[in-house]
Amino acid sequence: MSKALPSRPNLDWLRKTARQQLRKQRTKAPGVKLAEVQFALAREYGFSSWRALKAHVESSVSSDAASLSDADVAAFLHAVGSGRMDAVRSSLNATPQLVNAVGPHPYWGGRAQALHVSIETSRRDMFDVLLAAGADVDGSNEAYENSSPLMLTVLWNQPAMQQQLLARGAKVGLVEALLFGDDVLVASMLRRGKSALPRYSPNGGSILAMARTRFAIDRLLELGVPRDTKDRWGTAPLEAMSRLGARGIPLFQHLLSKGGFEAGAAEYARMGDRESLARLFETQPALVKSDDVFANAAAFGHHELVEWLLARGAKPNARERDDRWTALHSAAWEGDLRMVKILVAAGADLEARDEEHHATPAKCARVAIEVTNNPACREVAEFLESLQRPP
Repeated sequence: MSKALPSRPNLDWLRKTARQQLRKQRTKAPGVKLAEVQFALAREYGFSSWRALKAHVESSVSSDAASLSDADVAAFLHAVGSGRMDAVRSSLNATPQLVNAVGPHPYWGGRAQALHVSIETSRRDMFDVLLAAGADVDGSNEAYENSSPLMLTVLWNQPAMQQQLLARGAKVGLVEALLFGDDVLVASMLRRGKSALPRYSPNGGSILAMARTRFAIDRLLELGVPRDTKDRWGTAPLEAMSRLGARGIPLFQHLLSKGGFEAGAAEYARMGDRESLARLFETQPALVKSDDVFANAAAFGHHELVEWLLARGAKPNARERDDRWTALHSAAWEGDLRMVKILVAAGADLEARDEEHHATPAKCARVAIEVTNNPACREVAEFLESLQRPP
């Protein structure tokens, strides 16, 4: 007689069980394979194959999650993002299907899952709780610009979380291999040519923006991937390379050498490339000391470059072209106290308001304490608040 699955079966638990049984069986039969153990486990529960068991569990989870309202999921995701562990544990105990539910992102657009949010907010403790509760390591990513949890660990610089996902069997697709800078794996995956490219566009833009090596850039261009398609934030591949900061310089230069790309002063500012900006300053000084250039240099933490630009007439209250934050707002959000002090000393306006939320730089730092989970933001907030005039 077949064993009965729990009322809310957990695929992660079944995978763990299969791996445990594999280790046990290999002590007696070293040649046994995981697929054989998975097949036997599926038969124990009355299924014809592991694939059939997996499909049943995934269907059950999807059905349960579909019954949740957006308001329920939104509240849970906000609790995850804000680090309210007691509320998260209580919610999971009462409604286990929340762990893989998809809902409105608590801080920006798109529909995410709790695991996505825990990675983006640098909350390792929350991340571990979610995995223990059965969070899908591969995620349900279609409503979140196909951004997998593994992709996010790279984009948000979370190497420990990345290793944990890999240890739990997270799938490494082409986009993940590109972000890892694994040329051997990328070459292997692209042997089939264009047919190996994903059908979706990462973040709605060109897959070229995900390349992290010269080899990957060359191979993708050979296959004819879009060279200038912008993602949902309006960022084309060349700009995406500049947004990697100093480590993006070799990629930026290599892409530029391929022709058909035009570099701007703002890109050089993001990478802290003072040498290129100095050459531009000889012929286009107004461009180099423009608001957009200065704001980007500050946002990406290039302290010496900011001081160099200020000495050449850049304005300390410069606003970035796209999001319209002042340089001080950006530095506050990043928790960059050194940059904040440079800007304040240069006359940056403490009472400046951003155009979307009408918040001061100090308020921006306060919000970032929760959203980015960066303790340095608290020190910045306290410093700026100490300078503000009393009401």
